[in-house]
Amino acid sequence: MQSKLALEIYKQTTLLSFEITSFIYEFYNHIWNQHKLDKIPLYYDDNIVLYNNKKLTMYEEIKAEINRNLINIGSNPLIIDTLTCNQSGESNDWDVTAVWKTILSGKGCNYTLGITHFQICNGKITKEIITFVN
Repeated sequence: MQSKLALEIYKQTTLLSFEITSFIYEFYNHIWNQHKLDKIPLYYDDNIVLYNNKKLTMYEEIKAEINRNLINIGSNPLIIDTLTCNQSGESNDWDVTAVWKTILSGKGCNYTLGITHFQICNGKITKEIITFVN
């Protein structure tokens, strides 16, 4: 399955060992568009993850939460409209906001918009909050 993510160029002022935009685009492609939930350990911290204000301590819990959202989205891809990445603290710590859209299952050609806020520490998602706009 090909990713339908819109490609966007993010200009970093310094070259880092961790490239945040690649991480986010690969995350959306693998987890949300291809439903490769076996790749969850590549993206999420193995300690506590705050996912929509729920404390999750195991990858299976994260997988279950993602599955709940995938039921509404179905097989339709998420397309990133804008991506904002702000470095915070250490070189691999980021605050990221992704604004995306998709067609909800059974809703015809009506797009729904979503905003996801991430906190990424040491190259892993430690907090993720998804808000559906409509």
